[in-house]
Amino acid sequence: MSTYKDRIIAKLGNHLNNPEDRGVVSGMLNRLDQKYDLTRKILKEPGVEDIISELVGRIESSFGSLAAVRGKRILDIACGSNTSKEPSLLNITIPFSGRKIGISKAKGFTAKFEPWFCRILLELDAEPVGVDIGNLEGEAFEHYKVDLGLKGALDSLPSHSFDGIQDSRLFGSPEFTTQFPDGADRLRVAQEIGQQEQRLLKNEGRMIHSDAAYLLRNG
Repeated sequence: MSTYKDRIIAKLGNHLNNPEDRGVVSGMLNRLDQKYDLTRKILKEPGVEDIISELVGRIESSFGSLAAVRGKRILDIACGSNTSKEPSLLNITIPFSGRKIGISKAKGFTAKFEPWFCRILLELDAEPVGVDIGNLEGEAFEHYKVDLGLKGALDSLPSHSFDGIQDSRLFGSPEFTTQFPDGADRLRVAQEIGQQEQRLLKNEGRMIHSDAAYLLRNG
């Protein structure tokens, strides 16, 4: 019977440009398991497996290989935390398949919104920076507690200092939608984040994923 590691590698393997990336993924998953109890969390919440696949797929699609992120400084806006709650809507597409992740019936905190992207990047020898309003105490990557609903919340980060940026968790989070129930307010925050992303990204940097840009395009 295949393990979740085999399944993730199978999902990604035929699409990795660098054959060595298969071994990189296997080693990375082993380390995530040792450090963060990934196997148990996947067994409890199967959606975690899909999220890991999605995030690894984003890195490969943006940089061409997993090895290419070594030494890259990458910002994850609303990176998730150890206090993240189950959202009412989770709109993440599994790479290469178009399948959507369903919402579990569990209430309260969820492993799906732990800071997996920054953890993955750290295991790939990148230099991740995570910002979130939730608890990131004890995480090994550089992180800041930030209320992204406030104007200028990212002003302290220097301009053109990141090789890659993503935001993909803020606008569907229960905390954010409770704070900003009005769509116009969410669009205002999206505009602020979109402007900050352009300011923070290096000229040759990669926009890995931006829900703010999607929200601005589609209202």
